[in-house]
Amino acid sequence: MKKILLSLSILLISATYISAQVTEVEKPMSMGLKNALVNNFKDIKQKKLEDLWEDFMKQFDCKTKKDKKLGEYLSKSAHVYYIVNAPTTDIYARFNELGPVVEVSLFFVVNDAFLSSKLNAEQMKGANELMRQFFVFTEKYKTNERLEDEQKALKKAENELKKLAKENESLHKDIENYKEKIKKAEADIVKNQSEQDAANVKITDQAKKVDAVKQQLDGLK
Repeated sequence: MKKILLSLSILLISATYISAQVTEVEKPMSMGLKNALVNNFKDIKQKKLEDLWEDFMKQFDCKTKKDKKLGEYLSKSAHVYYIVNAPTTDIYARFNELGPVVEVSLFFVVNDAFLSSKLNAEQMKGANELMRQFFVFTEKYKTNERLEDEQKALKKAENELKKLAKENESLHKDIENYKEKIKKAEADIVKNQSEQDAANVKITDQAKKVDAVKQQLDGLK
């Protein structure tokens, strides 16, 4: 079941990325107006996306630091193996929350020069691959979060079912107990009626004795 869910997730991620709009435009950053790859990420908060970026970049043997004043991340000397002819790459990242989406701008620097498709076509293919990999990374995170939520909901529903089943069992036990109480009460009613009949006979006999004594007293007058 988990394999099926994972396969469906991968298909969903791929289909989503195909429809995503990755653009290459000049964007402002700490070193001026520079060429960047830009993509919009949906259904995720900027702070979480920034945390994911730091986690994602760990695989490239580099340290990622944020300049809080500039609002910009720098991954220095990243070993991005699919950017050809680049032993290391400096990657600048900027995040900008725009309503329902977070705009991510990535700037790639190799040998102190900013990459662009016009001048570095093959290397920019690798840069696009990094953007794609980060997109997939975030989609996997969101899918796992949804999976956890659904699993929690399933667990809650299962617990509710167990509770209802336990209540049902308890109610059936109550019915059995009530049946036993009714059966005992019915027996007690029969016993009580018999005891009432015996008491009535006793009262009648005693009343006759009282009448007989009264008659004896009348005969002594």
